[in-house]
Amino acid sequence: MGFMQSVCCRSTAEDREARRRLGKPRGCTDVFCLIIFFFFWGIAIFISAFAFVIGNPFRLISGYDSFGNTCGMNNEPFGSLAFSGLNMTDKRYVFYLDLSNIKHSLKICVKQCPHREIRDPMELLKFEEESGSRLCRYDVGGPAHQSVLYPPLLNTTVLDMFNKEQEQTGLGPCPKFPIRASTAVLNRCVPDAVAGLAGDLLHSIYAYLNSIDALQQVVSDLYASWREVVGMMFLSCIIALIVVLLIHFVAHIVSYLIMILVCIALTAITVVFWWTYVDIKLGLDSLPFEQLLDGSSKNEHAFLIYAIIATVVTVILLLLVIAIWKRVTLVAALFKEAGACIRHMPFLLAQPLWTFLALAVFFAFWLLVLLALSTAVYPQSETREFLPYPYGVVGSNDSTIEATRPAEIRKFTLVDYSQPSWIHSMWWFHLIFLIWTSEFILASQQMVIAGAVATWYFSRERDLLSCPIGRSVTSTVLYHLGSVALGSFLILLFKVPRIVLTFVERRLTKRKDYPCASCILKCCTCCLWCLEKMIRYLNHNAYTVIAIQGTSFCSAARTAFTTLASNVGRVAVINSVGDFILFLGKCLVTALTGLVGVLLLKNNPELHFYAVPIFVVCLFAAFIAHCMLSVYEMVIDTLFLCFCEDVAVNDGSPGRELYAPESLREFLLSDSSGTALTPLTAERAESEDPKA
Repeated sequence: MGFMQSVCCRSTAEDREARRRLGKPRGCTDVFCLIIFFFFWGIAIFISAFAFVIGNPFRLISGYDSFGNTCGMNNEPFGSLAFSGLNMTDKRYVFYLDLSNIKHSLKICVKQCPHREIRDPMELLKFEEESGSRLCRYDVGGPAHQSVLYPPLLNTTVLDMFNKEQEQTGLGPCPKFPIRASTAVLNRCVPDAVAGLAGDLLHSIYAYLNSIDALQQVVSDLYASWREVVGMMFLSCIIALIVVLLIHFVAHIVSYLIMILVCIALTAITVVFWWTYVDIKLGLDSLPFEQLLDGSSKNEHAFLIYAIIATVVTVILLLLVIAIWKRVTLVAALFKEAGACIRHMPFLLAQPLWTFLALAVFFAFWLLVLLALSTAVYPQSETREFLPYPYGVVGSNDSTIEATRPAEIRKFTLVDYSQPSWIHSMWWFHLIFLIWTSEFILASQQMVIAGAVATWYFSRERDLLSCPIGRSVTSTVLYHLGSVALGSFLILLFKVPRIVLTFVERRLTKRKDYPCASCILKCCTCCLWCLEKMIRYLNHNAYTVIAIQGTSFCSAARTAFTTLASNVGRVAVINSVGDFILFLGKCLVTALTGLVGVLLLKNNPELHFYAVPIFVVCLFAAFIAHCMLSVYEMVIDTLFLCFCEDVAVNDGSPGRELYAPESLREFLLSDSSGTALTPLTAERAESEDPKA
């Protein structure tokens, strides 16, 4: 023990133990930052309420007609406007009456797109009788094709007048013959490519579909695939739990097992990414240019990028696995001691499940707000008038349209939706809200685990210790949420500028006019990424110091940094091998989840840009794996800092025995790094006793 005393004890141990023992009274830390965090949440709740009141995700997914009705659902009346507030539950598709000017065409909701060409009113009537899908304006219906405005459509004079009105206004009441055979594309009826259809007309239709805002396409895909995304999140949780159990029960071989499995999983997902890219490319090459959807082209580019990134990552990790293959025996000792801690507190393994549920609920809420925010649009109305008919009114229309006086329906209002530019600023706020809150949830888990492990470590009778996790949760909530908010805010300060610079750099890369600026932005992005990783690593060590000493975040971060810098050799051993195996475990969870996601979403016809849901699935899987596997990472790092404090306070003499078990002492005090262990409070100890 003389070695430890000479190296670690540089002031009176009793004084330091009295100042820094875990049971000392604590005060609230970093309260101001917690107030700012709550204020930020207040703004987010206001934006969410605005989005839910104004937005309607179904309008984006299913489309809407020219009277403000969303197809596929029962609509509320839009003021007192004619043809609004109709029940469109069984009418899921948008049909355009004027294909020659699709942006200004009257749109209606129909049950079924015409699957064959319709040349005259008799064929139209037959199609409606067979399918129950009516392709004329809502005031036209019934077996005699009557309208509250006009005599029967089968009258040749009336039909000629209708065609004249269609040519002049594009407002119907029926599409001009012939009506082309159509298929549903993104819930819109799009004519099939036939010889009689002009290429520029077909091009204008697909160009209109491609003009849908990119963010709206992304949000639409996330909404359409939300069941699969949620299922993949639960799958990633199960895979991560299996990896945790393997580490816990077979610590002596788990390192080799994880390395083998991650090599297989990364190779598999790389092959699938390349196969998906080639499949999309071959499919696009076989289509005429005017029928290419922008989402399909984006899928091609996205999967090419995914495949290249997966290939590079796989090669690098394979080389690293080969390099450390013979050194993984060190990890067994680390995992064994962490396993001893977890055996005494098995509910530590349940802590990530609570974190996962919190993240899942928050992500679901965030996505719902994003859906509503992307459809938070204001209606724009335009009053139009039907062509008058001199012979009066005959009959009634569809049962959904009540008989109305002709003068009230002849003049009606078209409804369209547009999004103000100031709503785009809310998207950026919503992104910041996502990052800060998710980092706050992850940091809360780290603080709770650090507090529980520190309580367990500094207990003489560990078998009799009651509810250390509950005590840690209580301490975190009552005293240290401000420190958690400050630590997560520091991550935000580096991540948001990195995202902005990445966005700007991609814009400059597309223009190809500023290569020098693009290069500088890439360098800045790389530097911010490195700083973010450094701050993240320092944060969770600072949380450990807060759990042990109860100090503010800045003071704890300074102490943690000094201790880590003084023991850089041992920290390098722990991080280079132990944390790398845990990182491989996170890669394994992400790769397997992404692999299943590609196979599940690839052939979904409702998606514009299914590369985005796959990216979101992988991102959520990485978050979940980080939550689950960071238990061991946090336990190992906490044990190291607790051991530094233990050695600083105790010298092993009677009454001042070390808390550390013999095996942990042998591992951490073995001078394998060629440096002596420096205690957690060494910097402060030197100032207290300069003669030491």
